[in-house]
Amino acid sequence: MSAGDIILVVISGLGVIHGLFLAIFLWTYTKGNVLSNKLLGVLLIILSFRIGKSVFLEFTDHTDIKIIFTGLSAIMAIGPLYYLLAKSCIQQSFRLNKKHLIHFIPTLVGFIFGLQLIESDWQTLPIVLFVSIFLGYYLHLIIYLIITYLQVRKAKSEGLNESVFKFLQLLFFGLLGIWIVYVLNLFDEVVPYIVGPILYSLVAYIISFIVFKKGYIEKIDHSKYRTTPISDEQSELLFNKILKSIEEDELYKDAEISLKSLSQSLNVTPQIISMVINQKSAKNFNGFINSYRIEEAKRLLKLEQYENYTVSAIAYEVGFNSISSFNTAFKKLTNITPLTYRKND
Repeated sequence: MSAGDIILVVISGLGVIHGLFLAIFLWTYTKGNVLSNKLLGVLLIILSFRIGKSVFLEFTDHTDIKIIFTGLSAIMAIGPLYYLLAKSCIQQSFRLNKKHLIHFIPTLVGFIFGLQLIESDWQTLPIVLFVSIFLGYYLHLIIYLIITYLQVRKAKSEGLNESVFKFLQLLFFGLLGIWIVYVLNLFDEVVPYIVGPILYSLVAYIISFIVFKKGYIEKIDHSKYRTTPISDEQSELLFNKILKSIEEDELYKDAEISLKSLSQSLNVTPQIISMVINQKSAKNFNGFINSYRIEEAKRLLKLEQYENYTVSAIAYEVGFNSISSFNTAFKKLTNITPLTYRKND
């Protein structure tokens, strides 16, 4: 191994070790948002494992195919972890539960698939299979990154704390940079494979420095709207106005209702409307509106004069603009479908 190779191993290895120690620190850190700290810690462990595999692969003459593909499967855990981390930072009432394990099913499938492979599969299995696997892994990650970042941007427009937004944005661009390099690694003549681990090391050091210098960890404390200037009394009065509009005026039946339209009718900014609904109901705007729609739908589904109405008709009657969104919201709140609810006495 040349002196240059040794330097690259040291740089990459230190990045991995740094990530692991930072993960341990976050897992035991009690300030800020504890759930977010733990999720970020797990994300760093997965990244360190993935990068460590890359370093090992680069500087060994032969690597077992099982190690290669079980290591690759870790890529499909990165996106879901960033998604759940963002959720924990954005939503005050967010808690992890069993349904969130669904996000990691592709990771498990990929890991099991990797364990089944043997060396001869390189020659016997079609090359298109391996190409599809690589594409699937990297597409899975970029889709999660984009969808999550769009949700973060939306939360920013609704009043997400500036420091929390900058932290999640910083993490997004760091992960995006790593993704780009690893995609380019598929073409060895374009970017050397070792560039990925080196970039990870730089990202780990830079993000760590910025996060701790700016105090982002402490600021992720379910204080989504801490900077919004509104007293408890004003918040209570505004929430009563919102309830009057939603309940007495039945605005929830308007399929076009939005945070913007409600804020215009009450002459209050969308940020403050979102803040008050979140604080008083522990729901975001859509969840708050849908809770009224579902309660009304439950009432109509049991009324004799609506027995000839289809489920779709009732969905539109209470304000939903699609049967799929109605079914999803109904099952989320009642754990059964509208049709099952109607059939039950």
